[in-house]
Amino acid sequence: MIQLRSSDGRLFTADIKIVSMITLIKNLIEDLGSTNEPLVLPNVRGDILDLVIKYCDYHKDDVRLGEDDLFQDEYIVSAWDRAFMQMEDSTMLQVLNAADYLGIELLVELCCLSIAKIIRELSVDEICLRYGIVDDFTDAQRTHVQALQASVNRIQ
Repeated sequence: MIQLRSSDGRLFTADIKIVSMITLIKNLIEDLGSTNEPLVLPNVRGDILDLVIKYCDYHKDDVRLGEDDLFQDEYIVSAWDRAFMQMEDSTMLQVLNAADYLGIELLVELCCLSIAKIIRELSVDEICLRYGIVDDFTDAQRTHVQALQASVNRIQ
């Protein structure tokens, strides 16, 4: 068992199968060797680390996919993963950041797919409003983006 400490000081215990899915921690263990001290994760809050560990725990016995398998045209998302991703936008973005920081490629991919599914149905203005993005485009830039969006929608 490996102990992990989040940025807000919460302590978590994870088994070796879970830790093996987390590239950053796997590399730390290889570099530092076995340690009784908790590994500190300064960029991940406890509530987000809890979600990441739950994801890894659920998927710890999955068959590992090769890189070519990750980016197939039809990526199938399980019912458990769809339910797992039912969270506030801000939480989803924090899980994405944590997964990227920790090196959990499948969770990064799942987060990106979930966000893409959300924004696919939104206009540029709706995306800006939903994610708090300041629209500082000129009228010409806005017209260009709207034309690109229209052509993408025609392709789909």
